[in-house]
Amino acid sequence: MGEPGQFPYDAGLHPGGYTTRHWTIRQLAGLGDATDTNARFRYLLDRGETGLSLAFDLPTQMGLDPDDPATVGEVGRAGASIATVDDFAAVFDGIPLDRISVSFTINATAPMILAMWIVAAEESGVDPAALRGTLQNEMLKEHLARHAVVFDLDHSFRFSLDVIEHCVRHLPKVNPISISGGHAREAGATRPLEVALAIADAEQYLDGMIARGFAVDEVAAQFSFIFGSHLEILAEAAKFRAARRIYATRMRDRYGARDAKSMKLRAQVNTFGSALAVQEPLNNIARTTVQAISAVLGGVQSLHVCSFDEAVQTPGELAARVALRIQQILLHETDLARHVDPLGGSAVLEGLVDEVEAEALSWLDRIEQRGGLLAALRSGWLSGEIDDMAFRDRGPVVGVADADESEHERALLREQRKSGVAAGRRRPFSRAECPDQLAAVTAAAEAGQNVLPALVEAARARASIQQMCTAVARGIGHPAGLASPAHA
Repeated sequence: MGEPGQFPYDAGLHPGGYTTRHWTIRQLAGLGDATDTNARFRYLLDRGETGLSLAFDLPTQMGLDPDDPATVGEVGRAGASIATVDDFAAVFDGIPLDRISVSFTINATAPMILAMWIVAAEESGVDPAALRGTLQNEMLKEHLARHAVVFDLDHSFRFSLDVIEHCVRHLPKVNPISISGGHAREAGATRPLEVALAIADAEQYLDGMIARGFAVDEVAAQFSFIFGSHLEILAEAAKFRAARRIYATRMRDRYGARDAKSMKLRAQVNTFGSALAVQEPLNNIARTTVQAISAVLGGVQSLHVCSFDEAVQTPGELAARVALRIQQILLHETDLARHVDPLGGSAVLEGLVDEVEAEALSWLDRIEQRGGLLAALRSGWLSGEIDDMAFRDRGPVVGVADADESEHERALLREQRKSGVAAGRRRPFSRAECPDQLAAVTAAAEAGQNVLPALVEAARARASIQQMCTAVARGIGHPAGLASPAHA
């Protein structure tokens, strides 16, 4: 192991660890409409949350307006329903966009959401250059593991690069991408493959930006990563160390990075939902606490702890508060943050780091031998490997086969679900007539230009997310069907 704050950063990014800089406490929020989500954000901020994390419903993720017939049963169910910049602004009503870091769990429609964020900031009197936060914007993992896609692989990759380029040029405090290995792990991948896929994704995006004329140190400093945390405390802590070591070494030796920020793998970590069980849901409090400890011992920068009801829904109010309190207890009532590197010097940990590193590097070699990540995605080879791994994973077992839920637990879940009763219904809204702005979006997409400037103008004119997606689809000759012609 190296020293905290020193290359290759396996022992942590900062010399003082959490003794001088705490991890950011985030909890996923987003349910129903903008008003519901704003109320949840205020609730969490009032109770000590230090960063916001916005979940979007499936229609918003797929570029559909909430009155489209295809959205029946899904509006506001898995996150906030966002159709126009007015919805976006309402989510953050009374929340200063230049003073709070926001993470957006959005991918296929990340360019449209970024455009709305920029306009909402301007109209609230905030210089967009002051915005702080992270866009997930990770379409490679979507095509590999999660499959919430709007456009084909090549165009999805192109629009992810558009977001990165716009942020690098204009939004210096925004992480334009959250590069993910965690979603593949949720789908069944092993721990070393999770690490390898995150690094392979990062290198693919970096290669794309270099092809656009950017230098590595212009781009990589704004990269962020997202991993999951599972129940094996020491092995998971080792995973984060191995990931930092591999990334720093490859960035220096493979890409010639010279800026230390370009070599530092900054990680947002979510406790794994796949480790949770529907049966006896209060057991999930213990599971997520263990997962959170492994992330903290791994030296991550930002943490989201799943709620005890998250196996079935977006967190209810009580469950969200309990999940928030888990992080606060670890930070303020234990000694985890009082030592710079609590596991430093452990022979067990060092052996686990070496093991994860060796296997992750082997996976990276196999991906390269198959023509690189994009080729591995197109062939279906990686998906097949992950499917085989998922088949062998048994998932949570305690309290599952012999569940014995009390009436108290059942009452808690019923109370949690009350907040989602109105969710899922289509809702009417007014879309603007802005043919000139939408035509400009189509023209930019057709010409191979960065679509963000045109999308910003369309968002300012109150174009809806579906109108913007349809305009982009026209420009690239995308097959019809994702957006209703009536909304064009």
